[in-house]
Amino acid sequence: MKAARFIGAKKIAIETVPDPIPNRGEVLLKVDYCGLCGSERPQYEEGYHQHQGHEIVATVIDGGPGVQVEPGRKAAIYLTRFCSKCDMCSTGLSTACTEHVSKENIGWAWPGGFAEYVVAPEQNLMYLDPELSPEMGVLLLDTLGTPFHGLRRADAKSAQRAYVGGCGAVGLGTICVLKSLGVPKVYAVDRGGLRLEEAEALGAIPIDMTETDPVKYVQAQGGVDLAVEAAGVPASLTNCLSVVNFGGRVLALGEQPDSFKLTVDLSTRLKDFAVHRTWYFPISEFEENQRLAVEGFFRGADRLISSVYTLDDMQQAADAFYSGKAVKVLVTPNPVPTRPTL
Repeated sequence: MKAARFIGAKKIAIETVPDPIPNRGEVLLKVDYCGLCGSERPQYEEGYHQHQGHEIVATVIDGGPGVQVEPGRKAAIYLTRFCSKCDMCSTGLSTACTEHVSKENIGWAWPGGFAEYVVAPEQNLMYLDPELSPEMGVLLLDTLGTPFHGLRRADAKSAQRAYVGGCGAVGLGTICVLKSLGVPKVYAVDRGGLRLEEAEALGAIPIDMTETDPVKYVQAQGGVDLAVEAAGVPASLTNCLSVVNFGGRVLALGEQPDSFKLTVDLSTRLKDFAVHRTWYFPISEFEENQRLAVEGFFRGADRLISSVYTLDDMQQAADAFYSGKAVKVLVTPNPVPTRPTL
C-alpha cells in the first residue's frame, strides 16, 4: 500500500509498504480521512521511523482472528490503547487506563492513518452515525473532542466571559464549543493572520498579541471566569493565570514542555481559582458528542477544516498546516471532494 512518512527536515516521503494485517482483537480499515495534528510537528521537523496520523476516520474491511465485523461501516479511531477491564476503564475513563499507563497511541506505538489502510483494536472503533459525515467524524477527535472534555471538567457552560490563548486547531475548536455552549464573551489571542480571523468568524473577540498586550487588555475589560491555554506555550499559561478572576477556572489543554515550571506570584495566590489539566477525551464521551453534532450543536464547525489533500500531496498539506496557513487539514488516499461536507 501507499503511505506518507515524515523523514525529517520538514520533508515527507511517499513510500510503498506492506498492507497491514490485523492480529487477534484487531480490525483492518481503509482510511477515509486523517487529520494533521500539532503534536506531530516534532516528527515533521525531525522524522519518524513509521508513518503516523492519529485523527482517523476509516471504513471497516475485515476483522482479525476472533473478530466479527460489518464491512462497510465507518468509524473514528480512538487514539490510545486501553484495557477496558481496570477500574478506570470500567467507568468509561479510558484515558486513565491503569494497564496502559505509557499511552500506546496510534501513529506512534503502531502505524497510523497517513496511508491507504490501517489496523486498530476493535474496541477503539467509534462507529459513526449514518447522518454524520466522515469529515465531521475527524473533527470530533482532537479538534472538538479534546477541548470539549476539558471544558466539561471546567464547567464552561456557566462562564460568562472566557479567554482562549492560542488559535490553532484545538484553540479554534475550544472557541467553537464555548460559543455553542452559549458563553456570551470569548477573547481569542494569537498572532494576526488566518487563525485569528477564523476565531473572530466563530464569534470570539480577537486580540493580536503582536499589537496588544492580551493580559492588560482583558484585565481592563474585567477579567474572565474561565481561561483556556491551547498553545502549549509557557507564557500563554502564565497569561491565563493573570486574566482569570477570583473563583474562576484555568484549563490547561496545550502540551507544555516537560521542563516548564509554573511561577505563581502574590496576586495569583490570592485568587482562589482552580486549575484543570486535561489531555484527551474518554471514549465514553464520543456518543454524546456525536449526537450533538448530528443535531447541529457545534456552531461554525464547517469553518474548522481549511482544506483536504490527497496522500500524494501530503507535503503541501503539512507545509500549509505547520506554517499556520490553515486550520485543520485532512489527508485522504481517495480523490479529493470539491469541498468538505459536514
